[in-house]
Amino acid sequence: MTKNSFIFGELHLRYIVLFVFGATIFSINGYSQNLKRNQPNIVFIFPDQLRSDYIGVEGNNIAYTPNIDRIANEGALFSRAYSASPTCLPARAALITGMGPWKNGLLSYAPIATKYKYEMPQMLRDAGYNTFATGKLHFKPIGSGALIVKPDELDNSKFMHGFHEIKLCEGWGHPQNAYNIWFKENAPNLEIDGTGLGPTDHRTGIYPYSDELHPTAWTANQAIEFIDSQSSKEPFFLKIAFHRPHPPFDPPKRWLDFYKDREIPKAIVGNWSEEKYGGFNDIPSPSEQLNAPRGNFGDSIVRDSREGYLAAISFLDEQIGHVLTSLERNGVLENTLIVISSDHGDMMGDHHLWRKSYPYEGAAGVPMIIRWPESLGIKANRGQVIKELVELRDILPTFLEVAGVDIPSEMDGMSMMPLINGKKKRWRKVLDMEHGQCYWKENSWTALTDNRYKYIYYSVTGEEQLFDLEKDSGEKKNLAGISRYKNILAKWRQRMVDHLSDRGEDWVKDGKLVIRDENIVFSPNYPKEYYPKEIKNESFN
Repeated sequence: MTKNSFIFGELHLRYIVLFVFGATIFSINGYSQNLKRNQPNIVFIFPDQLRSDYIGVEGNNIAYTPNIDRIANEGALFSRAYSASPTCLPARAALITGMGPWKNGLLSYAPIATKYKYEMPQMLRDAGYNTFATGKLHFKPIGSGALIVKPDELDNSKFMHGFHEIKLCEGWGHPQNAYNIWFKENAPNLEIDGTGLGPTDHRTGIYPYSDELHPTAWTANQAIEFIDSQSSKEPFFLKIAFHRPHPPFDPPKRWLDFYKDREIPKAIVGNWSEEKYGGFNDIPSPSEQLNAPRGNFGDSIVRDSREGYLAAISFLDEQIGHVLTSLERNGVLENTLIVISSDHGDMMGDHHLWRKSYPYEGAAGVPMIIRWPESLGIKANRGQVIKELVELRDILPTFLEVAGVDIPSEMDGMSMMPLINGKKKRWRKVLDMEHGQCYWKENSWTALTDNRYKYIYYSVTGEEQLFDLEKDSGEKKNLAGISRYKNILAKWRQRMVDHLSDRGEDWVKDGKLVIRDENIVFSPNYPKEYYPKEIKNESFN
């Protein structure tokens, strides 16, 4: 070998080493960047009927919810979060579409369309996610309700809204309820409804079987099995839709014992609600309690309900802890976005009202908690409390942004990620909610709220309510009839006129709000082509 060839060879070797080293460094840096660009997993925890002020981190000193609190303390708590329409089905329609009730077409308790232009699971599936859901989805016709579907159609993909797989825990009677099938296989000699309580019962009962047989534990275990089965090849979207704390209130005895001797707050009752609903004071029989959406039934029933509700929430929180452990055990917690919310709350006797469908904080307020993973590279403070107005329709845009998917301009929901990063300048100043007739004719309303006031217009009666939430968070004092608030009332009335004017003279005429006698369940925007029966604006109570 000549000297020149040796030198050339040595230089060549050096270049190779440098190239390899440089490539390695580039590869490492590139991998790091890719981690930030990679789509995180999304775990969406969605209990049914969980009001926002019944968790510890929201300031409730009685509720024991350490795992929910942990998620909030490691992420962000949105303290002014609302349901789009505080009843199961219209709330879920807003959730799945990223659009409010009028825009998605569902204003009251009636079937969700079998397909929408934009659907949360389908959009995430199209973005490369493995989509799985367990628990109570309340999609129609998968869940219980007015639609009649042939048995061989129940598993048809057209009803799945984009989920690859669903394991349901909807209610006792549905034939495709995976939980029912599992229960019969594992406890063939037991009655599935061991407490004898109904799905809207105000009473509380002790769950008579082992924890593992309870639908709350079953739902969590389905989620854990899914997490354990995942590889790192593709991101997953996991929706854990717990049926509880929706009635029946049937927690394990140990959680009822936990709250037995604690001081449970009595119901909040305003002068206006005492006048409106205080006369409904006949204590209903157990069977009649199934249909008692309003009434002054006494402190004992209020306490019994709240003990069962709190105990159900603590049991739920315990199961959420098991899900967190599974994420940690599988090494995916820091590549997983976690969101906790609910479709609506429960009045629990506040203002002599029960269950849902009302514009008041107990029913309309929902939790909204987001824990972001380290893999997103977000530098925001953890444990922050965000006071901007958010809503169920904001969850889908949030997921789309995190998944790297463009948010359609048609959606009136907004991604909450800018709020986490402190970018609040362009956020909404006023939030709208509404509900068509439910339980009784006069219970039909539209509401607007900002970070202080809430204005409610009852379309059937023309009644107005105005509350100062800053001074009166319990909404005990209706300011609409007080003369010194007449200018503030007029301002909010005009806001409502502006909000509803696009709907035509059936809603606003000559610049004034119209008193409406017609029951509107569906707006003209409901996707009629995807509803297999004739749509009528009838009440599905």
